[in-house]
Amino acid sequence: RQCLQSVLNTNEFGAFEIIVVDNYSHDDSCQMVKNEFPQIKLIRNKENLGFSKAVNIGLEKSKGEFICLLNPDTLVSDNTFNKLLDYITLNPNTGCIGPKILNPDGTLQLACKRSFPDPFSAFFKLIGLSRLFPKSIRFGKYNLTFLDENKIHDVDAISGSFMLFPKLIVNKIGAFDESFFMYGEDLDFCHRIKQIGYNIIYNPITSIIHYKGESAKTAPYDMIQLFYIAFHKYYEKYNDQYTSWKLLHFIVSFGISIRKLLAYLKIYSTRIISILLDFSSILFSFIVSMFFWYSNYYHEIVTISTLQAHWLLFLDFILCWIISSYWLHLYKKDYLSYGRSLVVFFFAFFLSATTTYFIAVIAYSRAVLIITFFLAAIISAGWRIGIYILYRYRKINLSVRTPLFTRRAAVLGTGNESMRVGNSLNHTLEAHFILIGYISDGNQSGTDKFLGRLEDVTGLIKNHNINELIIPENFINIRELIQLLDKLSGANVNCKLVPKGENMLIGKGMVENLAGVPLLNIELPLFDNIHQFTKRCFDLILSSGLILFTLPIHLYFL
Repeated sequence: RQCLQSVLNTNEFGAFEIIVVDNYSHDDSCQMVKNEFPQIKLIRNKENLGFSKAVNIGLEKSKGEFICLLNPDTLVSDNTFNKLLDYITLNPNTGCIGPKILNPDGTLQLACKRSFPDPFSAFFKLIGLSRLFPKSIRFGKYNLTFLDENKIHDVDAISGSFMLFPKLIVNKIGAFDESFFMYGEDLDFCHRIKQIGYNIIYNPITSIIHYKGESAKTAPYDMIQLFYIAFHKYYEKYNDQYTSWKLLHFIVSFGISIRKLLAYLKIYSTRIISILLDFSSILFSFIVSMFFWYSNYYHEIVTISTLQAHWLLFLDFILCWIISSYWLHLYKKDYLSYGRSLVVFFFAFFLSATTTYFIAVIAYSRAVLIITFFLAAIISAGWRIGIYILYRYRKINLSVRTPLFTRRAAVLGTGNESMRVGNSLNHTLEAHFILIGYISDGNQSGTDKFLGRLEDVTGLIKNHNINELIIPENFINIRELIQLLDKLSGANVNCKLVPKGENMLIGKGMVENLAGVPLLNIELPLFDNIHQFTKRCFDLILSSGLILFTLPIHLYFL
């Protein structure tokens, strides 16, 4: 609404048309456009076709001499179109022009003037050298930070959030490359304009505001993955323009991989901290067990050499711990579950002790393994129990809330019951919930925290780093609930049910009262390896006991 209103509030610049392409949005924006801006041509896609395809659909319907590609999360000044049209009219060799783009805080958005990302400039940006040395021609080349932001420049590329160009450019070079789903299409478009001899102009005579990322915030896609896929696609398309491409491709791929790794490390910092704590507990327990056992049983002085001589035993236990943790999903779902942690360490000890019987090189004293197992299991379960005490039940008051223990919650539905539950989450501070938003099977209704549709729940959970999914019982029936839990079996999320009349229990549950709203923790053993493992162990123990108990009877009748 604000974007369209800012366009309509600009000074007169001749006859114009506005085309809005809705790329399968989940809010009421289409209805808003129909009601408040009936003069605007609205095109509704039945699925998200990607940015390039949506733009091309709008280009096909456009009739103007000039085209302005404008993102919906922008606000234009009242003189933006006049100033830029005047410039492009007086300079017919201008293939595309863009204004000075500001962030909401008034700072310059660096993407409004760029060079084509050759491997070295991209690598310098990816590893952060461009930020450290913005005025360096070598390191600041990617975003041309060494250029005066208040002067007109002929650049390689401008931001796709605002691109003004003559329609004849599209006739000459073609529309946007639809192989770019998201990101990279603006660079490719500018690249093709440059190839036919036209200029790309950055003109700061007028400014716009761009709320970067707002239009993609609710997209149920891995935006980091899409960004780096576009990066690779761009280089593959224009690799013939770079000498020593194989070497440069390796350099760029390495830089992209490092940057992508850092981005994911930030997202998964919670699990990484948990893994490091458990690894530290194993290392500490192993060292203590070595000192305890060899000093008391063998009466030997334990040195660094003694520890180094047993490194294979330590490595064996670590590998068994990794296998157990992965198979039992310790760090994917309930990384604060001390019960699951104990089972993982028991299984790791069982595997490690078994391998020492078959591999002679690690057949050291198994007492070290036993002590390591007990001590590491106690420490691992202990810090988890401590977290529950400190952060869940406020036995000790702490003023600092770390990301490791945050309960980021989403509520299913946008009806009255869902809103009531959401309000309870917000007003129950002792539960440490942070309400991220609502997920529903319809469009946005009555809330500004609508995240997306239920069909995209897996992607929404990942993108918003949600670890608690609150499900009002009246929103979903049993069959749909089971299907949903099956769909989320690989996601890192705990599902909690708000029962209707407190009369519903599915599988193994734990009731948590939240300001009068009972939350029922849903856990279906069918979908969890740890329960399958426990059930199998129970079956083996029970069957073995029955065989031994009934053995005399079998022998008697044989």
